[in-house]
Amino acid sequence: MQNLRSSDEAALLLPRWFVVLLLVFLVGSIPALAQGPNLIQNPSFEQPYVVLPNKENCAIAAPWVAWWIEGSPEEVSKGYRLAPEYKAAFRSDYPGNRVRSGELAQQYFHSFGNFQAGVLQQVHNIPVGARLRFTLWGMTWSCDREDKGNCGGATSGDPSPMHFRIGIDPTGGTNVFSPNIVWSPEQNAYDAWHYFEVEAVAQNTTVTVFVYTYPDYRSQDNNVYLDDASLVIIAPPPTPTKRPTNTPTATPIPTSTPTATATPLPTNTPLPTCPPTMVVTAVPTCPPCPSIEVPKPVPTSPPTATITAPSASLITQLTSSDGLRIGFAGLAFVATFVFGFVVGRNRRSS
Repeated sequence: MQNLRSSDEAALLLPRWFVVLLLVFLVGSIPALAQGPNLIQNPSFEQPYVVLPNKENCAIAAPWVAWWIEGSPEEVSKGYRLAPEYKAAFRSDYPGNRVRSGELAQQYFHSFGNFQAGVLQQVHNIPVGARLRFTLWGMTWSCDREDKGNCGGATSGDPSPMHFRIGIDPTGGTNVFSPNIVWSPEQNAYDAWHYFEVEAVAQNTTVTVFVYTYPDYRSQDNNVYLDDASLVIIAPPPTPTKRPTNTPTATPIPTSTPTATATPLPTNTPLPTCPPTMVVTAVPTCPPCPSIEVPKPVPTSPPTATITAPSASLITQLTSSDGLRIGFAGLAFVATFVFGFVVGRNRRSS
């Protein structure tokens, strides 16, 4: 009886082991997808946040870079293509879903206006020819006017089309309008986290990843939230194949050489009188510098030599005010001397 029970248990255990071995075999036979580590720095948009220069209360998760297109003065005055505000979104922010993972997410927004803006990051040390995949989770909140009462719970009401997409520039440029950028499909991503994905083949050792948004309407609330970005290598560069070596074959010797006919010499082609037209991309020129008139030096007449007149005559000197004072002083001295002499003589006589 014991042997029979053991044989029954063995019969029941055999299929289980067989299934386990089969699963191990099948899993081991599936080729693993070549995917490297996340090459994005600060992919979850956590600390530190760097304050943007010349923008009050604006900061972006380092080393991400903020970009935006500022409209013409007329557009800006009407609320179009404004420079958005960038700041951190916290897990505690109402309504509680503004962060997908971690403690922070990147947000940017503008009230009662639209914007053409986003973020970018350059990634270095990429193998040329590697196939890359850039992914991101994004969410938007767009409310035309909160006083309509259809945006309860900080959800979207009469929302603006957001034109939300992500892209890779495989050449590493930073121009968001470059034709080299490979873009993902657009999504509005209202009120919930949406997954974005795009792939491209690296053409340079540096590539750039972009986030792009452009809400159409000047809504009261046009907010964008970003979290959990990733850039991975999903396929290495292809291995170069060796060129086949061609074995030269013996060239048969012609039995007779045909007689060459004289080729008429080409006639001289007259040189063009004007150089060929060259198409040059217009380069904006700086406004002409204002002409500055340098005042011409005014000729000055040579200084007139001052000739000192010879000494005046004694009479002229005496008749001057200084001469008169000196003369009177001399007369007073003489008169005093004479008076003293006379008085002294009289005293001796008496």
